Formats: sequence, C-alpha cells, structure tokens
Amino acid sequence: MKQLRFHLPSFILWMVVFYFLSERSIFRYQHLGAGVDIGLFENLFYNLVHSGKAVTSIGIDGTSHHYFSDHINWYIYPLALLYKFFPYVESLLIFQAFVISLPILFFPIYQKDIQGQWIYPLLYALFLPIYWIQIFDFHPEVLWIPLFFLFYYFWKKQSPYWILFFILSLLTKEESALLWIVFALVEGKSKKKESSFIGLTALVYFIFCIILLSHLRNSGSQIPIPAHWERYSNPIAAVQNLHLFPYLILFLNLPFLFLQFRNKLILCLAPYFLYSLFSSYEVNKTPFTHHSFIAVPIIMISFIESLDRLNQKNKLLFGYLSLFVSILIFCFFGPISKSYSYRKEYMNPGGSPKDVTTLRGLLNGKSVVSNLPQYLSNRTSVQLFLPNQEYTADYLVYYVFSGNSQTPPLPNHYQWEQMIENHIQIYKRTEN
Repeated sequence: MKQLRFHLPSFILWMVVFYFLSERSIFRYQHLGAGVDIGLFENLFYNLVHSGKAVTSIGIDGTSHHYFSDHINWYIYPLALLYKFFPYVESLLIFQAFVISLPILFFPIYQKDIQGQWIYPLLYALFLPIYWIQIFDFHPEVLWIPLFFLFYYFWKKQSPYWILFFILSLLTKEESALLWIVFALVEGKSKKKESSFIGLTALVYFIFCIILLSHLRNSGSQIPIPAHWERYSNPIAAVQNLHLFPYLILFLNLPFLFLQFRNKLILCLAPYFLYSLFSSYEVNKTPFTHHSFIAVPIIMISFIESLDRLNQKNKLLFGYLSLFVSILIFCFFGPISKSYSYRKEYMNPGGSPKDVTTLRGLLNGKSVVSNLPQYLSNRTSVQLFLPNQEYTADYLVYYVFSGNSQTPPLPNHYQWEQMIENHIQIYKRTEN
C-alpha cells in the first residue's frame, strides 16, 4: 500500500498528460491543423500494409521514394502493424502521446524520495518541448525518449539490460548514433570496455546509415549525398536565421536553471546543438518542432543528477525554484497561452471534422495530388500540390480555406469536375 501511494501522484499526472496530448493533437488533426509529416507516415504505413514496400510519395521532392532515403528509423515496420489493425491517424497520435508521456512514470523509480515522487514528474509534465513535439504531427523517433531513460537506468544499475535499450534506442534515427559516440567518450574513463562497445557500434551504424541514405536517395548519381544535406550547404542562410537559436537554448534549458550544465552528460547534446546551429532551415533552429526529441531525456537526467550532488536543503530549494520557473514558462508559452501552436495562422486554419471525413473518403484507390495530402494519405499515391509543377495523378483535390476564394493555378492536363460543400474542388486529369 505504501508503494502504491508513493507512485500514485506520478500515475495521476501521467494520465492527465497522456489524455491532454492525445486530445489536443486529435482535435488539431480533425480541424485541418495537421502538417504534411503526418500524411507522410500514414502513406508510408498504408503502403507497408498493402504492398510491403516502405515507400511514400510525400516528402523530399514529392515523388515516390523509399523512406530510408529520407531517414533511417526501423520502427516504421512494427508501427505498420499498429496501423494495420487501427488504420486511423488518431491511433498514431494516441501512440505518440503514450510514448512521450511514459517517462512521467519512470521518475519515482529513478528517485525514491519526494522529488522523484512528484517534483520530477511535474517538471517533465511542464516541459514545453514535449507538447511541441506532439503537436507537430507524428514522428516515430520519439521512441528515443523513453528508451534512453530506460537505458540510463540500467546503465547506472550495472544491469546487462542496458545493452538491449542501447540497441533499441540506436535504431530510432540515424542522428542518435552521434549522441552515442559522444556518450562513449564521456563515459570512457569510468566504464572503458562498455563505452568502447557503445562508441564503436554507434560509429559503424552511423556510417552504415549515411551509405544507405546516400544510395537510396541518389542511386543513379556518381557522387551520392544523403538527404537534407542542403540544410548545411548554405552558411549565409544559417547566419540569417541565427537569431532563432537562442530561443532553442532558452526553452530547453531555462526551466532547469541551467543546472544540467554541471553534469558531463550534457556534452552528449553537442552534436545536436552544432547541427541545429549550422542548419539553414528554421525548423532545426527552434524548439517548436519535433527536432528537440533527442534533447529531452538528456536534459532531464542531467538536471536530476546535478541536483543529487547538492545537500538536501539546496536540493529542495533548487527543485522548487525550477518548478516555479517551469510553471511560469508553461503559463506564458504553453498550451493555455496563445503561443502554444507554432505558426498558429498557418498550422490552425480552422476546418471542421466533417471536412476531414469527406476528404478521407474521396476517390478511394485513385492517385491524388492535393494541397492537403495529409488528409488523403490513406491510399497508395498522394502528392503535395505545388504551383508550376507537372503531375500525373488521376485527380487534383484542392481545399479552399475560409477567406481564400482564389482558384488554384491548374497544372497542365487537368480540368474541373465538381465542387463539394463549396470549398473542396476536384479536378480530373485528361488524356494528353
């Protein structure tokens, strides 16, 4: 009974956060607020279930491509089974909410005191990146978050289970290998044999990922390069967006009073901060997207260990102070504020659930190009509509948002066929 009472606060908090993350992301999706990435993964899972091929026509350059020419994440295969039995975007969002909120239940196991009982779970529940990760569509690499927490728990307990969770976390995304390489260097003095294994395995795996990404992305090229390399090929654009990088540092670290920098484990985030700094793409320089997933467990664990080195009085003092700062940030920039949704005017156009149902039921089995491909991704071929491009899809489906009466610039060989609800325009491809 005592154990039950000890874990009860974190369990209740977990249920609240899990429900909130699920409900808000589903609400956003059902009101046409989802971004293209969620369509990419549904289309990927649809093709895996129906053809066994890990291909999608959403993302990169808008043509059909193997997902591993974009990123290396082996969890797309077991997640395709989830989609097979629950073929809805909502099921993916609920799964992601479960994964992101799960670490709340870990802290009482990490620390069996008052801070582990409710302060650390509450700090995690107030940490804004987990809300931005969830609201920014669906990305299977978020499995990294609970897997690293589990790895580190068994690593400190000197249990061989750390090997299992190291391998499982390594498979979440190619960039995780960079973190593991630095981790091996950081831990090299205390656990030389184990660290060498981690570092060597991560290095070999990273090289393998780069080769695979390059080959699948540029199979006909003499000098293949991996996808997204263009983000680092324009240093001038990176400098122009440099003003965004301090926001990334502040939102990730300010809730914990920068105490986590007293822990050498924080050095593992050096690759993440470096490729965020030198990227010319806005999404890599802000904390408002899913890219901060890799930093979440490192920052939390570094903060907890830094606090543990203080005496009990200072430990409580800085714990409560961090909680106070987290509450302030959560109130002013979190879900209860108008600042919650990144690019609110773009990501929350305000459609209706009826429109979502209509779009998803349109033209079953036909290839489609649309300005909302994420709502027509339950088919083999769906593409993002961009002006001045040529398409061969059977139909163009164009959703006219409220306040925008403009007709789309039609590609060649498409003609108007019908209008649904006065704002869903359908154009059919004609023969050449």
